[in-house]
Amino acid sequence: MATFWRLLEESVIVQALVTLALVGAVVFLTVTGREVPDALLNLSLITLGYYFGSKGALSGAQAAKATIKQLEERK
Repeated sequence: MATFWRLLEESVIVQALVTLALVGAVVFLTVTGREVPDALLNLSLITLGYYFGSKGALSGAQAAKATIKQLEERK
């Protein structure tokens, strides 16, 4: 339960829920044969880009920290 609150504080859960809601709305409209408004499509694509971009930046930062730690240990 502590992990849930930590992730909520870091807004990881909020980002995921907003992304899923927007993509779910686009998928629902597409599957039911309705027209997807351009604003909704653009917003969902921007949100997806931000969501996955932040994940990539986070993993890159973690990899950099691990590399620095390894280099410091070799000294």
